[in-house]
Amino acid sequence: MSELRTNKIYPRDGLPAGSSGGGIIQVVSVTKTDAESLTSTTTETLIPGMEATITPQSASNKILVMLVLYAQVGGAFAGHYAVLKRGSTDIAVGDAAGSRNRASISFQDQFYSSTNSNQYGPHQGQIIHLDSPGTTGAVTYGLYHADLSSDNNLYINRAVTDTDGVLYNRLISSITLMEVSG
Repeated sequence: MSELRTNKIYPRDGLPAGSSGGGIIQVVSVTKTDAESLTSTTTETLIPGMEATITPQSASNKILVMLVLYAQVGGAFAGHYAVLKRGSTDIAVGDAAGSRNRASISFQDQFYSSTNSNQYGPHQGQIIHLDSPGTTGAVTYGLYHADLSSDNNLYINRAVTDTDGVLYNRLISSITLMEVSG
């Protein structure tokens, strides 16, 4: 069995002139293949399987977070949202504006269980975010959900209606972390 070890991977043609960063140092990826129904909660709660940990080699390096989530909300009003967190810190959220939620993904409209999507959904939400954790300690990134109306379950990797038939899909969601040299 062959083994290749390296501290950095640089683009084939090298880094751009004057740049000392941009190489990929390590990649961590977690894929969620199971389907589940999450009970509505007004408290931001980790979506099981949507969490990954990476330990940067340098405090000046950045972490590229790439996340894809397939989900659907049940109920007539979708007050559900999701927040990407580094540890307990919200990242990749919109600016503060009055009492509006600062979210990474909104499950309103597109994720609502209208007749056809209720049967054949779910929909894709994605986040691509370049983060600067500023540490060489282990860093955990996770996707948390909450529902301020507290009456709409969140269905992951499946539609609200989950009939056993060829018109219904099961999907995968994933979170990938890439350490990028600073």
